[in-house]
Amino acid sequence: MKKYHKLIAILAVVFALIIAGCSDSDGGKKESSNSKGRKTVQDQNANFEPPEVKNFTEYHNYIKAQKLYDSPSTIIWCTSSWGNASAPMFTVPIAGKLTSSSVSLFPSEQSIATSGGDRGWTTKYNPELPSVDSMFHGNPPAYRYGFTPGGQYVDFSGMEVFCTTALTEFQRQSTEVVTKVDTSVSDAQAKAEAALKECQAKDNAQNTNTGLCEDAQKVLDDVLAGG
Repeated sequence: MKKYHKLIAILAVVFALIIAGCSDSDGGKKESSNSKGRKTVQDQNANFEPPEVKNFTEYHNYIKAQKLYDSPSTIIWCTSSWGNASAPMFTVPIAGKLTSSSVSLFPSEQSIATSGGDRGWTTKYNPELPSVDSMFHGNPPAYRYGFTPGGQYVDFSGMEVFCTTALTEFQRQSTEVVTKVDTSVSDAQAKAEAALKECQAKDNAQNTNTGLCEDAQKVLDDVLAGG
């Protein structure tokens, strides 16, 4: 009986070795086939010549875009909507360009100092570098914002935006082009902002921070109630 058990154990070991050998053999064949395929591709690529770039269109597009971004007298027309089928599309003139909300004078990550130990060298590594405009552009922005030629602040939070340097027929005919502000409300807004400024001055003098200003609220309520 012991001899029978011993024979079974030996056969199991032999069987396992045979399977492992077959597996290694198949793996070796696959690896060899992959290596041969890669070498074939590399040999073919070695015979290819890259195209000769003469016009540098990418470079010129980049330069033209940077000049456009840097011109405060540029007017772009930005079309957007609120993201549902029934919402109207509107177009707003923007002076200069739209700015990403992530743009900052400061990097979003701090520099990391590393030391070479016994070698005595030290380096500083900043994973975020300034762009050509000397600003840090950070992660993908939550929204973009800008100002109309009249100085009105506009942001497109959570909204897709299409902008062009010339108002297209589609924008003119199929969207609501917004260029005017409600002067009756804007006058009241100026008064409300002046009242709010006085309230803030009082809060600062009393070392409080209520954030409330009934006078400013009343000015807005009165003009809106009047239609």
